Amino acid sequence: MADTQSVQIPALEEFLKAGVHFGHRKSRWNPKMEEYIYTERNGVHIIDLVKSMKMLKSALEAMQKAADTGPILLVGTKGQAASMVQKVAEDNGAFYVNTRWPGGLFTNYEMIHKSVSKLVSMEERLASGAEDLVKKEQLLLDRDVARLNKLYQGIKFMDKLPAMIVVIDSKLEKNAIKESRLAGIPIVALIDTNCDPDLVDYPIPANDDSIRSIGMFLELFGEAIKAGKRSDRVISLRQSHTAKLDSLRAEFERNEEQKRQQEEAERERMKKLRAGLEVAEAARSSASEAKVEERTTVVRVTKKDDGKETARKVEPKKKEKTLEDLGISGRVASALETAGYAKVSHLVELTKSDLKAIKGIGDVAADEILKAIKKMK
Repeated sequence: MADTQSVQIPALEEFLKAGVHFGHRKSRWNPKMEEYIYTERNGVHIIDLVKSMKMLKSALEAMQKAADTGPILLVGTKGQAASMVQKVAEDNGAFYVNTRWPGGLFTNYEMIHKSVSKLVSMEERLASGAEDLVKKEQLLLDRDVARLNKLYQGIKFMDKLPAMIVVIDSKLEKNAIKESRLAGIPIVALIDTNCDPDLVDYPIPANDDSIRSIGMFLELFGEAIKAGKRSDRVISLRQSHTAKLDSLRAEFERNEEQKRQQEEAERERMKKLRAGLEVAEAARSSASEAKVEERTTVVRVTKKDDGKETARKVEPKKKEKTLEDLGISGRVASALETAGYAKVSHLVELTKSDLKAIKGIGDVAADEILKAIKKMK
């Protein structure tokens, strides 16, 4: 295997197994790719892998040097490349775009950077519970975070323009190529037989549609980036952000659990308080019933001086009148009972002023009580 500093280029056989040599049909070719085409087979162009390996070596060397000076950005939005681009970038400390190129990323970088910084703040706010927002606003915030993450997930913490971009399909990623050229950012790209190699600083003639071909090149790109001095910093920034979000979520969940426990304790306290009041009410009711004596006739037997026994009728004690006997309204009776006036005998000596001093008793209620007492007499 050829050696490019710390990155080893696979043998020619490995490229053949991955299908790197298959280009597009002749009808779709770009004439500028003629020098990189080895032959034509069944109407399909076959790429010259010897030239591809030589150009790959130059691209990897340039990539390693660029990775020492600044961040590397991987760009691959086609379906078969998107997930691999993300994994390689995250594992090796590169930034990436794998859904849609955010227009103006290079030509209007300051505005894009502000949007990305806002996304990070929104994520932290959401992880903290966003308790200052109502439920609907929280849902809207969650949707905004998901939408922005789809676009900016791979470029969080990219605090300056990349030192180089690496493109999987230069024809598909024409906007990325255009902005890179305007911003003067070096470009490494896989160039299939339908692409223009003149638009790229480090073209690598190769099949840019095969999953195996894309995977092989991405693995090599990842090794070159990993060897750079900036890769560990990017990995560390991502890990710190993830850890911070996890910590904020855990703290929010602890606070929520504490609130739930406090609310449950308060419900239990109120339940016991209500139960205690019911028991006290039952006890007062039982005591009142025990004091009520049935009207009965009592015969007392006595002896006279002459020794003869006589019997006389003893009148029973009169039943003490209760508030119910007054016939006053339930609200007024409740106010009196709360104040400790449960029987009529407690009220007979009270004046209107005394009655009005009781909480819940006004002019009308005081008159009602006095009138009821007067009728009872």
